[in-house]
Amino acid sequence: MGKLPRALDLFAAEVQYWRLDPQYWRPVLEAAAEAGLPGVSSYVPWEVHEIEKGSFDFDGSTDPRLNLVGYLELVKELGLRLAYRPGPFVCNEMAWGGHPRRIVMGDPGMMVWQADDTPAPGYMLQAKEGWQPSYLHPAYLDEVRAWFAAVDAVAREFTIARGGPIATCNLDNEVSYIVRDSFFGADYNPCVVGRGKLYHQWLARTYGSPDRLPYAGRFASFEDVAPPRRLENVQANLPWFFDWVAFKEWLMAEYLRTLRAMHEECGLRGVSFYTNINPHRPEGVPTRFASFAGATGGLVGYDFYRNPWLSYSGYSSMARVLRLMNATLPLSWSAEFMGGWWFVNLQGNRVPRNHTEFMSLAAMANGCKAISWFMFHDRHCWGDAPVSQMGHRRENHEAIRNVVAVARRLKQWGQLKPVSDLAIAYYRPYMWHCHLGDPMPCADNDLHVGDPVLWGEKAGAAVAEYEGLFRLAGQAGYHAAAVDISDAPDKLKDHRLVWLAAEPFIEEAAAALLAAWVRKGGTLVVSHAWPTVNLAGQPLDFLGLGRPPDGPRRLGKGRIVWWDGSVAAEPGKELLETVAEVKALLDGLIGAPVVAASSPPVTTMHTSEGRCRAPAAGDVAGEPERHNLLEAVLHEGGGARVLYLLNLHNRAVAAQVVFRSIPRARLQEVGGVGAKLWVRGGCVTVDIDRKSARVFHLLKGGPR
Repeated sequence: MGKLPRALDLFAAEVQYWRLDPQYWRPVLEAAAEAGLPGVSSYVPWEVHEIEKGSFDFDGSTDPRLNLVGYLELVKELGLRLAYRPGPFVCNEMAWGGHPRRIVMGDPGMMVWQADDTPAPGYMLQAKEGWQPSYLHPAYLDEVRAWFAAVDAVAREFTIARGGPIATCNLDNEVSYIVRDSFFGADYNPCVVGRGKLYHQWLARTYGSPDRLPYAGRFASFEDVAPPRRLENVQANLPWFFDWVAFKEWLMAEYLRTLRAMHEECGLRGVSFYTNINPHRPEGVPTRFASFAGATGGLVGYDFYRNPWLSYSGYSSMARVLRLMNATLPLSWSAEFMGGWWFVNLQGNRVPRNHTEFMSLAAMANGCKAISWFMFHDRHCWGDAPVSQMGHRRENHEAIRNVVAVARRLKQWGQLKPVSDLAIAYYRPYMWHCHLGDPMPCADNDLHVGDPVLWGEKAGAAVAEYEGLFRLAGQAGYHAAAVDISDAPDKLKDHRLVWLAAEPFIEEAAAALLAAWVRKGGTLVVSHAWPTVNLAGQPLDFLGLGRPPDGPRRLGKGRIVWWDGSVAAEPGKELLETVAEVKALLDGLIGAPVVAASSPPVTTMHTSEGRCRAPAAGDVAGEPERHNLLEAVLHEGGGARVLYLLNLHNRAVAAQVVFRSIPRARLQEVGGVGAKLWVRGGCVTVDIDRKSARVFHLLKGGPR
């Protein structure tokens, strides 16, 4: 991993010079500086700068909006940093996603091929034509190299190493075959799967000898292995299917490494390279966080787009992704964070300041160390941004200023991290199982549950429980981190209790890892299914217990617990009895949470006709007001402690905050109204408005 930028230096917002009249560049950039942002980000689209093949306009000779040199000089003059984003693909609601038309309408043999050997549709939002180039096709890489040589000749003169503004460089955008990254959606191009090509080379590096391939049947050479093209006999040959996912994760990371090497060859030095990940469900497949970080040098951001107001479901998914990022990446940040709205009409699509502040602070509460808002100004297909395309400030301009000010006022910002009570295990083969039958992994409103069925288990069922456990723990008052036992198993030691939503299969190495951690004193809760076989279907005695224990079972210095409850519910509709069961289980195993917040029960409820009524004795699921949608998250680091208090309810509450081991302290609000409160006997009551967040320094002292 390379040296990462300071987290505070990554705060930014997207300013797209070629979509603004040049006379408004200064007002818009000055508004960014006034918001407290240390920098801005901007795509530099190949599509608009290429006048004809091999000819580019970077000085505005054909259109003053294309004066990239003038724009960079102005960014430098104003003392701002710049995240340089030259693609080659930028998406951005552009006709061909940033590629010149000649590229996407080029030779079909250069494109991503689907399992049926047809080219995959490209980015067709407006143009409705063209395909997606195959990432590592030599002809495409030659085109990209020529583009980088031209644009980097401008950019390298403005890098931070030469006193310029360019501090970071985005390696492509949302690498995912333009969201055509389903199991059979990509990439069967002959340059990938042809005899002796990338797929076979990867198999050779992975296994060394064809005799070691864990597949059904025997192969004289790696070149005799073909990739899967349909879901048939999956259970009998599971490693073959899983390897196809793992290979594509490698391929996308290799593409990022190739782009980075191209930029370095073009003289772009002294910058931090990064990539950004678009929403996927389950997260991290096939856009593998650790692989992407290895390719960039460590810097990977996630793109969060959530509707106003931030729903409990939207919050839950954002929090869960960030917790996995915390577990896997050296720095968690959002490279694109919703600012404004995809423009339809403003009557039904306003973005209030409160939403922007709430969503931003909620992300920071869950470990997000920097935010780059997208967009900062109005433009084609985008409205209600923090400023107009002429630089007029709006209410969300104030929201960004308030959020950035919170981070700046926390002097230990880069060292502060969330304190957790337990961890939910992220196990990659269970995510792969879900991915196998998923027709659209980037449709993050939908989780695929169904085919293929393995040892009686539907794909995605365990993932649904993995997701639900974060919500159940939160509603019970506990802060659950994630622990990635595939990519960051060393972090198991940081947790006292880990909860695994299991399937009937598990790798021997993963089972041994968990057993060793338990023997050293960890508590492992297993739910959903008890593993009985390895990935090849051979019998496996998970943890040496044979079957799920009837009660807590000692293993060395630790314990194994089987939980046979169910998490099958949509966010906010979990059975209150299940929440109470999880609360009792965790309390018995690890005691009270580090900090928890709750409020008195709501005394009125709305009927479907909108009238209020008193809650009935039989009410359980379906009434979010009855759930505890308050979260208190303690951050520690650098000798400081900070408390985030989030109210996800649709009404204001008096939050009762209880600390496990802090009997007295002083709370000094960061931003907001600057309130001072006292913790007495480990408790404090904090009024908090609906859908909002408050942040406090937790200081020593206070009345007894």
